[in-house]
Amino acid sequence: MPDTEAARHFVTVSVESRDALRLLAHRGLDLFPSTAREIADGAAIDGYLRDAEITELTESGHDVLIHPDVEAAPLEVAPEPGERTLGAGPDAVPPGYRDSIQFERLVRDMAQSMPGTLSWIRLPERSVQGKPMSALRMRGGDRTDRPGVILMAGAHARELMNPEVLYNWIFRMTYALSSQTSVYYPGSEYGYSTIKMLVDNLDIFVVPMVNPDGRDIVMSAEHLRMWRGNGRGVDLNRNYDFLFDSGIGTSADPASEVYRGPHAFSEPETRDIRWLLDTFPHITAVLDLHSYSELILYPWGDDDNQTTDPAQNFRVPNPDRGVPNDGRYREYIPEGDLNWFLRAGSRMRDVIPKAHGRTYTLQQSVGLYPTTATIDDYTFSRHFVNPGLSKVRTFCIETGKPPVGGDYLGAFQPPYAEVYNVIEEIGPAILEFLLEIYCPTGPDSALLQAADEVLARHMGASRELYDGLVAHGPGILRALGENPRARVKATIALKRITEVAQLEHDPVLESDVASKLTEAATAIGEAVPEARSLLREFVARTEQATGQPLSAALA
Repeated sequence: MPDTEAARHFVTVSVESRDALRLLAHRGLDLFPSTAREIADGAAIDGYLRDAEITELTESGHDVLIHPDVEAAPLEVAPEPGERTLGAGPDAVPPGYRDSIQFERLVRDMAQSMPGTLSWIRLPERSVQGKPMSALRMRGGDRTDRPGVILMAGAHARELMNPEVLYNWIFRMTYALSSQTSVYYPGSEYGYSTIKMLVDNLDIFVVPMVNPDGRDIVMSAEHLRMWRGNGRGVDLNRNYDFLFDSGIGTSADPASEVYRGPHAFSEPETRDIRWLLDTFPHITAVLDLHSYSELILYPWGDDDNQTTDPAQNFRVPNPDRGVPNDGRYREYIPEGDLNWFLRAGSRMRDVIPKAHGRTYTLQQSVGLYPTTATIDDYTFSRHFVNPGLSKVRTFCIETGKPPVGGDYLGAFQPPYAEVYNVIEEIGPAILEFLLEIYCPTGPDSALLQAADEVLARHMGASRELYDGLVAHGPGILRALGENPRARVKATIALKRITEVAQLEHDPVLESDVASKLTEAATAIGEAVPEARSLLREFVARTEQATGQPLSAALA
C-alpha cells in the first residue's frame, strides 16, 4: 500500500526529447499520461511524486519543477438522499459528491423504479474492504440478439466526478423512459423514440463505482484526497491482463501510486469487471471514464499503432515495445477496427462542444507516454488472444479541464458547478457512443447487410457518396428511429431491392422503390443537417436512375 505519510508534490518533469519522456514509463511513477506534451526544448509531463522519487529523477538529470501548494476547495458532499421519485424530474439529483454507500443505494433505487427495463446486478465479489459492488442493467423490448455495452467509472479513487457523470446519465435516461420524454442537454436533445430504440436494442451495463474503497478513502480525510488505488493501494487500471509483467507504465513496488498488484486480476474489483465480460459474452464495447485533460482515447496504449504487420503484436515478446515513435516496434491493429475507433471517436468529440464550447481531442491512448495492464487494452485484446470471444472495442474519456493556477486537485475534484458542465458535455457523448454501437447491429442489420452486398456488386462512381452516407450512419439511424413513416418507407424499399436481386443479378430500380427512397432521404435530411447535402445528392441521383439497372444507377 502506498505510504500515506510520505510527502508528495504536484510536479512537472521536463526532459530533452520525446524519447526520454517515454522512457519514464518504465519507472512506475504516478505521472499523468494525458498531460504528456511537447515543449520548445523537449517534452514534459505532470505528476504526483514522493520526495524520494523527485530526488531520483533529478539525480538522473531530469528537470523537476515542484508546484507550490494551492489551497483546494473543500469537497461538496451530497446530502443523505431521502425518498427519491422519478416524478421530480431529470434535474432532481442533488449536487455534491456521494460516497460508495449512497451510490449503491441509488443504483438499487433506479432498478426498483422501472423493474421491467432496469435491473440490479450484484457483482460476485465484494471490494477489498468488503463493500458490495453493483451494476445497473438497462434492457427493454424483446429482442434476443443484441450487443452489450459496459459504461464504467471511478477506477481511480481521486477522480471523483466521473461516477457522478454516470449516475446523472442513468437518472436522465430512467426519467425519459418512465415519462416518455426526451433526454435534453444544452445543445443536444435525444427524443424518447431514440432512447427507447437504444434500450430496446442494446444491453447496457452501468458500473458507476468501480472502486468503492478508494472513493471512501478520498472522501474520509483532506490529506488522502489524491489517493489513487483501491483499499490495498493497487492501481485498478494497471491490474488487467495485458502485458502485465512488462513494467511499461506500471510498478511492482507496493509503495508506488501505480502499483499493479502481485499478479493480473489480483483484485476483486477487476475480477468483477472480468466476470461481466465472461458472463455476458455479447458485450462488444466498453466506455471507461477517467480524469483529466479533455481527451478521447482508443487502443493501443503500449506503443504506436500500425495496420500492416499482424505478426508484430502484444503476444510476441519484443525488447523495443514501449518506446513509441522509435521506428522499431509498433502494435498491430486491424484497419477496420482503427477506422471504427476514428469514426466513433469523432462522433463523441464533435457533440461535446455543443454544451459549453469546450473541445476534446481524439487520439491513440499511447500519446506521448505508454501504459499497460489497462481496461481498454485488456478488453480489446481478448478477441486476439481467443478468437472465440467477442471483439470488445473500448474507449477511455479523460474528462475535465487541465488545472488552472496549479490547482491539480481541482482538476480531479472540481467544484460541483464544474461537474455539471462535464455532465452536460459527456452525457451526449455517451449517447452518440451507444448509437454507434447500435447502428451496424440493430434489428434491421440483416437487411442492411443484404442490401449492402447487392449495392457493392455494382458500385462505381457513387462510392464516395455511399461512403459519406455510411459515415453519417448513426445520425441517419437516429432520424429514422424518430420518424416511423420514413423508416417504413426505407425498409420496404431495401427489402424490395434485395428480393429482386435474388432473382436478377442486376435489378432495375423500380419507380415505386425509388419514390420510397427519395421520400425517406428527404425526411432524414431535415433531421440530420450535417448530412443534408449528401442526401440531396442521393435524391437527385435516385430520381435520375429510376427505371435503370442498378449498375447504371451506381455508375
